[in-house]
Amino acid sequence: NTQIGRATKAAAAVLKSRVLLYSASPAMQDDDVTKITGMGQFEILNPTVYQAKWEAVAKEINKILGMEGFGTYVPVTASSIADVQTESSDYAFRKYFNSNLLEGLHFPPFYYGSARATPSHNLVKAFYAKNGYPATDVRSGVDLSDPDFDLTQLYAVLDNRFALNVYYHSATFGDSGQPLDMSEGGKDSPSFSENATRTGYYLAKFVSKKSAMLNPIQTLNSVHYNPLLRKSEVLLNFAEAANEAWGNPTVKAEGCLYSAYEILKTIRSQAGGINFDLYLDEMAQSKDSFRKLIQNERRLEFTFENHRYFDMRRWVLPLNEEVEGVAVTRKEDGTFSFKVQKVEQRKYEVKNYFMPLPYAELEKNKNLMNNQGWE
Repeated sequence: NTQIGRATKAAAAVLKSRVLLYSASPAMQDDDVTKITGMGQFEILNPTVYQAKWEAVAKEINKILGMEGFGTYVPVTASSIADVQTESSDYAFRKYFNSNLLEGLHFPPFYYGSARATPSHNLVKAFYAKNGYPATDVRSGVDLSDPDFDLTQLYAVLDNRFALNVYYHSATFGDSGQPLDMSEGGKDSPSFSENATRTGYYLAKFVSKKSAMLNPIQTLNSVHYNPLLRKSEVLLNFAEAANEAWGNPTVKAEGCLYSAYEILKTIRSQAGGINFDLYLDEMAQSKDSFRKLIQNERRLEFTFENHRYFDMRRWVLPLNEEVEGVAVTRKEDGTFSFKVQKVEQRKYEVKNYFMPLPYAELEKNKNLMNNQGWE
């Protein structure tokens, strides 16, 4: 008990795997190995060096998977991050607190919260249907291109991770027994409070299911765990490195515990409840397509855990995507219509893939060259 909160060998191992992964990523290479040519675009100038880096990284991360306590995927559950009874074995490094601070920041205003962070419709579209196909693929069973499409049909078919992360219109809020109403005039809409969601969604991950948590008559607290380093991250780190290193996601290289394909299959099944592999097999036909699958799986697995922005930067993914939300309208017959709308335009430029070097350091050493775009 006297050592609670101190970093462990396991925490160092997870962090090492992340640093290794970042070190092989396109944006992190020397200028004679890769070059960023535009928003979301880069060239590989030295394929030999680039490939060798990924191979070395994959082998090193595989060693970590062989350590005690690693190599087993443990999905995040609602009860492992809020209203916690037992700490998850997946946490190598975490914060712990017994309060209602997160609820005050992120509950809907009707429940006395400030709704500081709300999921975007972009994130919602990134989830898969339970049959394994992306929400944007008609094979998922829904057609988002239909202008009259009812989004409640989409919400009903998305995999288990969707409800873990996102509260949507008509979803029951916590233990309140009451559905969220984001339509004009609804109790959870901007017409109720200026602090209400701008995107048509509320944050579900990390917050308690105790809907009366912030009731001013008698406030409540909840045990929270905020994972900073998870052992399962090493599996995804290895899957990404292995796919890049050996070019075939189904290959289990000599001495390696898993193939990239096996890891993604396990995660999709245990976390998402996806037991159909037709889309997984389709994406496994090439390194490039499987890379996109891995990038999206990381987006879902680490939602709101501070990974996505850094993943986008290191892979030179477009940073200027328009943020979308959903406007909900109640019809005269009591049903609802949904309209996807622009919420915010992210005005990032190519130079934002990197931070500038501190001005004071540049003044000290005139030979220092600033990062691309900050010259």
